[in-house]
Amino acid sequence: MSPVVFQRLTRVSVVLLALIVVTGGAVRLTGSGLGCPTWPRCGEDSFVTQSEYSVHGWIEFGNRLLTTAVGAVMLLLPLVSLRLRERRSDLVLLAFGLWLGFLGQVVLGGLTVLFKLHPALVAGHFLLSMLLLLDVVALDRRARCGPGPARPAGGRELRWLARLLVGVAGAVLVLGTVVTGTGPHSGDSTEAKRFGFDITNVAQLHADAAMLLVGLVIATVLAVRAGGGPREAVRASNALAAIAAAQAGVGFVQYFTGIPVALVELHIAGATALWIAALHIWLAMVNRPAPVDLPASPPAPRRSPPTGHPTIAGPSTAGPSIADAAGTAEQHRSKAPL
Repeated sequence: MSPVVFQRLTRVSVVLLALIVVTGGAVRLTGSGLGCPTWPRCGEDSFVTQSEYSVHGWIEFGNRLLTTAVGAVMLLLPLVSLRLRERRSDLVLLAFGLWLGFLGQVVLGGLTVLFKLHPALVAGHFLLSMLLLLDVVALDRRARCGPGPARPAGGRELRWLARLLVGVAGAVLVLGTVVTGTGPHSGDSTEAKRFGFDITNVAQLHADAAMLLVGLVIATVLAVRAGGGPREAVRASNALAAIAAAQAGVGFVQYFTGIPVALVELHIAGATALWIAALHIWLAMVNRPAPVDLPASPPAPRRSPPTGHPTIAGPSTAGPSIADAAGTAEQHRSKAPL
């Protein structure tokens, strides 16, 4: 199997996993979390939504269809990693880890429906998606590099700053799920289980962590330039700075406007993009070998001349040419003792 096929699959996987996070948020924000009241069926007798479930059923069923498509790609990745021209253990392990994580998502999604959208299960569903994105982003980057050991890139302080950035970004995501589990968007208006925390306090805690993250983003943008960071880290830091600024603005606006659905959905998409950008900065702090060139195609066979026509013998058919013989004689003279 060509490495190019595997690279395309990993890039499609990044897009699909990010998309499934956004569509999952749309399911919750439209109150369609129980649009299909059972799992894995959508009702008692069918895997397809029924007319009595109305629009909510179609939204939840559509998300399940997208999940099936993601599962098919996740299943292909480990199989293709085993069939690469040069099998690599790092790609195989990451691909199988992605597949196992997706199976965990399927089970967790079923439990979320069975336990009527308990906020802890909803939060776990989202956070496992973030771990899957970590896996697939690392897999996508390694698929575009060659095998062999990695070397640190940038200074030691810069590498620690990148690790701290990812850690704080992860903490902001966790606190965001607490705010979600406390706020009004439970995923279903009739089954509104909530954490029971004070929304003002948890929102303030989330905002404090987000402001710490913004400070780290600014520090990273400056450090990768002043500290001679890799070009990939510079590009990712520019994207991260823009995303973080937009996220902070959307977060404050949605809090002071009563958490409207459209802004919450935009905030979920921004959180996903921010996480991916932070991961790119962290992964760019190591230099990996360049990809190995594919073997050259064998030369096309020479066509034999038509029968009955004289053949002009060249160097490949009539022995060495005069130039070849002269070169050979020169080599013998150079090797003869003085």
